[in-house]
Amino acid sequence: MKKTVICLLGMWILSAVLAGPLKADYLKMNPTRPMVRYQDVLLDLLGEGRTMLARYLWFKMDTMHEQIDDQGVATFKQKEVVPLLRMINYLDPYLTDAYDTLASELYYGYQRIDQANELIDEGLMYTPGSYELNFRKAFLADHVSDSVTAFEFARRAPAADQDPSHNLAALGIMYRAALRSQDARTGVQVVDLLTRLGGSSPAYQEQYLRWKEELRK
Repeated sequence: MKKTVICLLGMWILSAVLAGPLKADYLKMNPTRPMVRYQDVLLDLLGEGRTMLARYLWFKMDTMHEQIDDQGVATFKQKEVVPLLRMINYLDPYLTDAYDTLASELYYGYQRIDQANELIDEGLMYTPGSYELNFRKAFLADHVSDSVTAFEFARRAPAADQDPSHNLAALGIMYRAALRSQDARTGVQVVDLLTRLGGSSPAYQEQYLRWKEELRK
């Protein structure tokens, strides 16, 4: 019996020694695959139906949102809205309105600007040309005085939407970024664009003249 145990133990040790090189060769032939999440499998099973489901949930959320608004409940206190919007994002990452609305909720209702930015970044990975997401990114940066980010994303926004009111909103952010950065040349260009769109104010013109004087020196 003792000899049998020793024999089996010896065979186990020999197997362990041989397993190292064999495992290495096996991994070479079978490269590591990325982990598959069960959520992704379920979404794949839904196929194109996931987009239809996202649109349906968006419609239901919008209807529910309006009903609760009519009851005088502040948006950020509507606890059902945020998780529902996140579900819509997950089902259809190309539905930019859901990202934009959720980012607004997180910023205005909960002051979670970092999470709002993360959501906008996620949405921009799918639709980098979205006016709503580029503008929201610029808007959030403007509110923390991040002039570089605010100017860059506000500059991208009008390229996605030629609506004059949208362009004026983006140019307003660009103007404030130029003002904070004391960038006279860029500021003059922005005010020129604002003037062409009929959105120039006396305050813009006063700063414009100061910038022009600075550039002449």
